[in-house]
Amino acid sequence: MINISKNRCVGCGICVKGCPADAIFVKDGIAIIDQDKCINCKLCIESCPQKAAKEIKQELLIAIGTDDGKRIKSGDHVGMSKYFQVWKYANGEFAFEENRENVKYKEDESRIHGDPGKAKATASVLENIDVVAGKMFGPNIVRLKDKFVCAVIREETIKQAIEMIKENINEVIEEKDKQEKYGLILR
Repeated sequence: MINISKNRCVGCGICVKGCPADAIFVKDGIAIIDQDKCINCKLCIESCPQKAAKEIKQELLIAIGTDDGKRIKSGDHVGMSKYFQVWKYANGEFAFEENRENVKYKEDESRIHGDPGKAKATASVLENIDVVAGKMFGPNIVRLKDKFVCAVIREETIKQAIEMIKENINEVIEEKDKQEKYGLILR
C-alpha cells in the first residue's frame, strides 16, 4: 500500500500528473490516493520531490494507554494507565487485538528522573508492541524510547488517536526504523 504523508505533501500535483491509473488527486492542498484505483506502480514515490509518498509494507502493534477503554489516559503519564488497548495496523487499516492490564507497581517517589523498575514493569506488559501512545510520557521516556516509538497524541478518545496514527503512519514507521529514537508528537 502506498501512503502520502500530509506532513510532507505540499500539493504540487507532480504525482497526479505521473499516475497512469488516475488514482491520485489533490484535495485541500494534499495529494490523496484512491487505493481502489492504485496499481502500485510506485511512480508517485519516484516522482515526489518532498518524499511524501511511501510504500507501507509493515504491520505494527500499537498500545494506547487508557483507564476506561474509550479515552486516552489523561492527568498522568501513559505508564500509569490501567490498561493498554492493543491495535494492529496492516494494509492501511486498524483492528482491535486485545486489552492488556498494566502491572501494579509502586514507584519510588523520591526519584527525580523516573523509576527504572516502573519502566521495566511497563515494558513487560508491552511485549511485542511497536508503538506506545498516550497524552504524555513521564521521565521514563528515556528508557521506553529505545524499545518503542513513543507517540504523544493530545486527543481525547482512542478513536481519535487511531485516526491520528493513521494520518501520520509514514512518520511513525520512519521513527520505528531509526537507530536512535525520539518521542513523536502527532498532530
